[in-house]
Amino acid sequence: MRAYLSTSRAFPHLVFLAVIASVTLFFRLGALPLTGADEPRYARIAEEMRDRGAWVTPSLQGSPWLEKPPLYYWITRPFYSVFNTSEVAARVGPALCALITALAVYWIGSVLWTPLAGILSSCMLLTTLGWAGFGRSATTDMPFTCCLTLALAILTAAVGKPSRESITSSSKCKIPASLFTLLAWIFLGFAVLGKGPVAVVLAAGIILSFWLLDERGDARRRCMPFVGVLLTAVVALPWFWLAFRENGYAFIATFFINHNLARYTTDVHHHAQPFYYYLLVLPALFFPWSGWLLALMPKSRQSFTRGLRNRRQWHSGTVFITCWFFVPMIFFSLSGSKLAGYILPSLPPLALLIGARLAEFIQGKRELPRLRAGLYVNLILSIGMAIAAPIFFQKDYGGNWKVGLSISAAVLLPAIVAFLYGRKSSRGDAVIPSESGSRNDGGKNCLTAIKFTILQGGLLVGAAAVFAFPVLGDYHSTRAIAYQALELKQGDEPIVMYRFFHHTLQYYTGYIAEKRIDEIDALRRFARTNPSFLVVTKKDGTRDIEDCGVFATELLFRQGNFVLLRLTSK
Repeated sequence: MRAYLSTSRAFPHLVFLAVIASVTLFFRLGALPLTGADEPRYARIAEEMRDRGAWVTPSLQGSPWLEKPPLYYWITRPFYSVFNTSEVAARVGPALCALITALAVYWIGSVLWTPLAGILSSCMLLTTLGWAGFGRSATTDMPFTCCLTLALAILTAAVGKPSRESITSSSKCKIPASLFTLLAWIFLGFAVLGKGPVAVVLAAGIILSFWLLDERGDARRRCMPFVGVLLTAVVALPWFWLAFRENGYAFIATFFINHNLARYTTDVHHHAQPFYYYLLVLPALFFPWSGWLLALMPKSRQSFTRGLRNRRQWHSGTVFITCWFFVPMIFFSLSGSKLAGYILPSLPPLALLIGARLAEFIQGKRELPRLRAGLYVNLILSIGMAIAAPIFFQKDYGGNWKVGLSISAAVLLPAIVAFLYGRKSSRGDAVIPSESGSRNDGGKNCLTAIKFTILQGGLLVGAAAVFAFPVLGDYHSTRAIAYQALELKQGDEPIVMYRFFHHTLQYYTGYIAEKRIDEIDALRRFARTNPSFLVVTKKDGTRDIEDCGVFATELLFRQGNFVLLRLTSK
């Protein structure tokens, strides 16, 4: 295994990765309004921390918001000075974290195996639907995953090296391995500041699982666990102590008990899912590479059993990365609350494992007996998405089937080309090296299929950004209707949400929107003290208001399935 990655050789790869990331992570980053519950809340908290000059206690509308540690807010604060208060400012931090993580995957893949393995793994990660989606999201998931990945990538290099050589990115600038390994524990401390003690739990589970499987004492020593844990505590604990000093027991009750212990052991936050939930989520997050997962499948049950018996001969780095993939999957499958973003830390090691397998196949060093089956699976999934997209946008998004058709074209055309080239690849049991001994004809066709799958992922994100974001924004955010409400309201007219609640309406109105009103009688009582007011509602709410006969109704604006009304008492 090489002790370093040459910077001059890596430069073309880095440029290529930057081009891919410019499409999948940064292209039209602010075109989609903030959506859901988390994005507007986290964006507002970062704004308030900046405005108050606070670094310890996050706050929302002046009240402490103690659910999450501050890493996302710290990362986002400076970008408000560059991009002002905008969607780009809220999202550029996670997007940069997604790119940094992909570069870390490229580095560790190149150091452990070959630059081809590194570039394939990184390209795969950057073009998956889940990575692009969470990388473009103003949430805590990607900063946490970035720091955890950096920590685990360095530990992988530490245990995967055959000797105590320097780990370096350049042959001219060598960093002692022990000093470099300490950086892993610093990044783990920042991961704790990204999402809490779950970072330590995952890292401990991965390291302990590796030690049980690998059984090599030297690899344990290279991790430097005792000094490392102390270093992680030095990085993370000061914020927890300061947050406790400022907020007292409320911090313990909210952060540790409610949003860590209770969230994991119960369904207190109403995110219950079956145990097998992540087996369904993983292929969706990993699309359009879902079919390529079969590249990891053994030729037969006998070969799988034989491989397990010979596990002590496995490469230490491969064992560590395998544990890195499985531990988050198992840990969160046992959780009482399940969200798709929880298994984001499993995507980088999965991309590494598949990228390494494909690189060895392309170079004529390995058989991939399930490759053709994977290509068929990928084509079937792509056809399914191409058929479903127009139907989905026609049915749920106001008849916008043409938007779905653009998604279909972006998905299906490169998938067909990738399938046709993939079929030409040599059978998994017929690896034929070329004259140079470095590549086979099947490998060349496989590489072409991989390139078109990369193109498929890029086109899918690009088509969504150009064609789908305007429609999705109309149905999943209230930015346009909120701005209209602010412009059209007269004097001190209140803005009311009737029979629905949307965090984005509060965010985009500057949190002047009144709380949700669910009953028509409550709306009548509200009108006694507010003879004229604005209401944002949906179709059912509009029907209720018109049928009650109490209000004179003026339609001011429509946005997707939202309606802005002015109500006055008759």
